[in-house]
Amino acid sequence: MKKYLLTIVMALLVGFLLSNYMLKQYDKPISFPVFGETKAYLIQQGVYSSYESMIKNTSNLSDYIYSTVDNMYYVYVAMTLDSDNISKLQKYYRDKNIVTIVKTTSLNDSNLINSLYEYDSFLKQTNDVTTIKEIISQTLSKYKGA
Repeated sequence: MKKYLLTIVMALLVGFLLSNYMLKQYDKPISFPVFGETKAYLIQQGVYSSYESMIKNTSNLSDYIYSTVDNMYYVYVAMTLDSDNISKLQKYYRDKNIVTIVKTTSLNDSNLINSLYEYDSFLKQTNDVTTIKEIISQTLSKYKGA
């Protein structure tokens, strides 16, 4: 009986130590440190004086977000933290005959910022139009959820 008890105790101890080690792997700090505010670039498609005008002029866009400031509707079609990706995003829309301008903003939502870092790394590595479209869609959906 002592033989089995010692085996069971040892198995439990080893299991505890291994599971403790595995759980600590998930407690590591965020891979992209976020302190205060982070500068982000918004690709703006237009500014509209009414909601109806905005809807009419964005019918050709598959993904966008908008904000309302002083009864004006600002439409954004992409966002990035990496200034090197701005020209790639603008070229994507220019090829679709959509004129854009770049605006800057500050973000302080660490989850959104970390997601944008990831999307930016994918965006930097591709020139495939379908992949760029999907990255834009994912980025904007993360912003909507933030």
